Amino acid sequence: MNIPRTAITFAQKKLQAAGLDPGKIDGCLGDQTYRAVRAALQAKAAQLPKDWQTWSGQRQAVAYLQLLCLENGIDPGAIDGGWGPQTTYAVESLDYRDRHGQLPKPWRDDEPAASPVILPAPAQRWPRQTQAELVKFYGEPGTHQVSINLPYPHRLAWDLEKVVNRFSCHEQVHDSLERVLTKVLAHYGPERIHALHLDLWGGCLNVRKMRGGSNWSMHSWGIAIDYDPAHNQLKWGKDRAHFARPDYAVWWQCWEEEGWLSLGRTRNYDWMHVQAARL
Repeated sequence: MNIPRTAITFAQKKLQAAGLDPGKIDGCLGDQTYRAVRAALQAKAAQLPKDWQTWSGQRQAVAYLQLLCLENGIDPGAIDGGWGPQTTYAVESLDYRDRHGQLPKPWRDDEPAASPVILPAPAQRWPRQTQAELVKFYGEPGTHQVSINLPYPHRLAWDLEKVVNRFSCHEQVHDSLERVLTKVLAHYGPERIHALHLDLWGGCLNVRKMRGGSNWSMHSWGIAIDYDPAHNQLKWGKDRAHFARPDYAVWWQCWEEEGWLSLGRTRNYDWMHVQAARL
């Protein structure tokens, strides 16, 4: 788990402001910071999973940041101590509010342009990314979910020791998603998949608002999936995102043959993200 030093510094300042002693404000996690985190969490134990005291010091530090965000009305996702894209965005937003007195303004479009983009036939199977069309096609956020048995094992992007063999997705995308990943396995094979991080799963179903937007995220319907978020961060363009490299051309071909859309390839941000909805 790689927690940015800026986030650790933010946590240390918050601990200090709460009357705890995290040691030197240096963006590094050490024994004194861990002790301060544990003391802060002990006071909030009712809001934590029952096994939180068995977590590593890093995981407890992330849980502390997640609780800070939640207490300030910013959704960090589950209080699980995992440093993922939603926690990243929540902590950055809280830090921004502390420094500027207000949350950052939405920076991404919630809805596609008024004139639809004409795409090849496979893409037409999915609705456009408007809240009305999504509800009409998929139902209300969080509904009609099924479990997909993955053609190859995935690993949690925020905890590489944990293997995922299935996850929840919308019933309408289940078969298409299974075909995509079967093609990925056939082309790349297990070793290449592992080397290219095509097995680093960053999440699918997550009923929440868009990071940087104000409407429901595509994840709210279980029709979007994130892969390898650490190397394809939300605001990174093709100059930094790994998924923009030539090695991933067939990866994107497998998705696009089924009509799935990459925000990286269409908007040049959020290269981790692929969705069954048109712009």
